[in-house]
Amino acid sequence: MDFYGLKCPTCNTPLEKDDDIVVCPICGAPHHRECYEEAGHCYFEDRHKDNFDYDKYIKEKQEAQAKQQWENAGAQDTRQEAPQTVICPSCGEKNPSTGFYCSKCGAQLNPGRSRQGEQPFSGPNGQQYNPQGGMPFGAAMFDPMAGVDPNEELDEGVTAGEAAKYVQKNTPYFIRIFKNIKDYNKSRFNFCAFLFTGGYMLYRKMYKIGTVFTILVGMLSIGTLLIETLPVFGWMDIFSGLVSDIGNVSQFEFYQSLASNVSSLPIGQQLVFYAPYVFSLLKWVLMFVAGGIANKAYFKTVIKKTKKIKDETEGDFAERTKKLDFSGGVNTTLALILLISYGVVSFLPYFFV
Repeated sequence: MDFYGLKCPTCNTPLEKDDDIVVCPICGAPHHRECYEEAGHCYFEDRHKDNFDYDKYIKEKQEAQAKQQWENAGAQDTRQEAPQTVICPSCGEKNPSTGFYCSKCGAQLNPGRSRQGEQPFSGPNGQQYNPQGGMPFGAAMFDPMAGVDPNEELDEGVTAGEAAKYVQKNTPYFIRIFKNIKDYNKSRFNFCAFLFTGGYMLYRKMYKIGTVFTILVGMLSIGTLLIETLPVFGWMDIFSGLVSDIGNVSQFEFYQSLASNVSSLPIGQQLVFYAPYVFSLLKWVLMFVAGGIANKAYFKTVIKKTKKIKDETEGDFAERTKKLDFSGGVNTTLALILLISYGVVSFLPYFFV
């Protein structure tokens, strides 16, 4: 827990960064060292027998303060009609009160507002809290920009706010990733891209690289199924012949005997036997590559597409917003088609057995 900005319970003065802080080993309460040593014990010592926990105590206190402020603000708001428009703090454009991004410049409207329309309040450390739960508003689940300034440039001519308008889905994750790529040239492994490879890239409208990965992974998957199931290749017959005389042995001895039997086969049958395993290995390699490069590839796609749209709609902000909405986001229909197609192709070889 970050204690700076909280108050020492003994002297009731804020704890500064340069202060020598002592934390109670029982309840976790922070004190100035001199206050703790002068008292000779924790300020909350008399409450230790009741399993007092300082972290829980502070959170409850902050939530109570936030709730009180919320009730006070609500009492005032009931006397006022909700505004129908929101003025962009960056360019002054009027926007619908339900919007989160400026339709003109892409800046975030009312950055302190959550998606649920709840009003945040500042805690003792400067964090903002949800009046109903006390959760930091910097968390990705509430802040569509993940704490990134919408006016910050991710690349020449493209701001984080404009990139967020293109991304649309899961913006907190991607905007934070984009900032790390821009600042440190570092990304994160994308497990969705690892699991769904080209399908995920097509879902994110990275059509060129997505098509390449989809074709490669599809060919390897179909190749494995065809070789293992179609009688023309005889893979099942080869495998049955290899294991028929091994008997009941340990797993290590089984693979040792299998390798020995394979080495005695004609070269053609060896190639047929190893082909599915080679294909599967190559498929896993492609999956790891996809997971490793997906975020950087998506960053480049977002920047390139956004720049192109800005060039095409120079000065026409309404048309720019329309094109960003249409060109960005995800392609759910294509993802479903690919999923169904993969299921059909996966079972297709069994009809030829």
